[in-house]
Amino acid sequence: MSGRSGEELLDLARGALRAAGEAEAEVVVRGIRRGFARFAMGDLGQHMELDEPQALVRVAGGPKRAQVAQAATNLLDEASLVRAIHQAARASRAVPETAGFTGFTRGDEPTGASPPRFSRSTAELGAEGRSDRVARVLDAIGRAGLVAAGVLETRVTSLAVATTGGRAVSHDGTLANFKVWALETPGAGGAAGYGGAVHRDVDALDLEAETERAIRICRLGHGPVSLDEGAYDVVMEPAAVGELVDWLAGIAFSAQGVEQGTSALRGRMGERVTGEAITMTESPLDDGPFGVAPPFDREGVWRRTVPLIERGVARGVLYDRPTAARMGSTSTGSALLPDGVENPSIGAAAISMDGGSAASVEELIAGVTRGLYVCRLHYVNGLLDPRRTVMTGLTRDGCFLIENGQLARPVGNLRFTDSFLEALTRADGMTRERRAIPTGLSDAGAHVVPAVRLRGFRWNGRSQEQGV
Repeated sequence: MSGRSGEELLDLARGALRAAGEAEAEVVVRGIRRGFARFAMGDLGQHMELDEPQALVRVAGGPKRAQVAQAATNLLDEASLVRAIHQAARASRAVPETAGFTGFTRGDEPTGASPPRFSRSTAELGAEGRSDRVARVLDAIGRAGLVAAGVLETRVTSLAVATTGGRAVSHDGTLANFKVWALETPGAGGAAGYGGAVHRDVDALDLEAETERAIRICRLGHGPVSLDEGAYDVVMEPAAVGELVDWLAGIAFSAQGVEQGTSALRGRMGERVTGEAITMTESPLDDGPFGVAPPFDREGVWRRTVPLIERGVARGVLYDRPTAARMGSTSTGSALLPDGVENPSIGAAAISMDGGSAASVEELIAGVTRGLYVCRLHYVNGLLDPRRTVMTGLTRDGCFLIENGQLARPVGNLRFTDSFLEALTRADGMTRERRAIPTGLSDAGAHVVPAVRLRGFRWNGRSQEQGV
């Protein structure tokens, strides 16, 4: 896969700023080179390599240079960027001032050492290499008498931010993402098991182990029974926990939500909001194996490690530059890069949730007399009551009844509706091992979470049932 490096994109952005001649402007240029090996119905059905160029420019005009407008283009040449800058400049004359805007990021603002984010193995893996790895997955699931579906994706992201104030930062990173389903039947209705992993180095992905896990869960899930609604103790795998943490980041940890009164943390700094066992930290500069997020945000601000919840107590939220200025704080490097022309938002790139003392998920299950073991969630909606972090969603790819500390039988998919923060006050067990779960609502990053045991988690609606 070919493409320009972050340094080359930075040279392009700076050249466009000089040529455009605007007094207060910002250029963000991103190139993503993605390779996919998709498989379904037991066959490698689709192989693609895509280049996804994107440039977002902002210009601050008006008498106070605080009327900020944005334009976008996917043509990464200097003339196209200059046209986009001039388009944003014209639009800036007609938009209101952005409260708290004090100019784009300056060259003398703090930076730091870039954590490791690039893997040559991932960047250089081509179509043949992805196909060879997927072939072993297909063979294992086929030999198990099941139907395979999933994808192996490799990604190279080059990013650059330049401003007229002298900010000039660039980054190159890689990401390898593997998802696999073992299915009882080719269509809907049968049992399904899931395995998945994400890492910057494709060689660090254990495709064999994740495939074996998908096969095991699918086999256990045959012939689910129905279960009545109610409050059940629940053991959630990291994939399920990560989905809820991702939503929590969006509705509770953004300073915009605090400012607007929708965040559950508004007016609660220093107060207990979860059980004492819960600690969550925005850790975008993690230099360990889980680190995949870029070290700076869409404004070119270097990201910061931010304590969010410490032993159950609310400690902080995430800021971009204008919101921080309005609220008397400083940016945490949490401005998100939108996928199109829209207002910038604030969000987490890499929440790290501390683990507990349990040696395994089985140990958590052993502590449940009657409850549920949940592998994954989907169709989660965290906007029901953001002030209480009430969320709803469905189980998928494995839900099982626990009786006397053992998995008893599979259960048809259930809908939950509960406050996640309130549920975390009833958390009484977590695994030491944690897993990286790709973010879904923010920049390409990953949250790192353990499996968690929650007491009295609320489920509404009788579950689905299939005949054996």
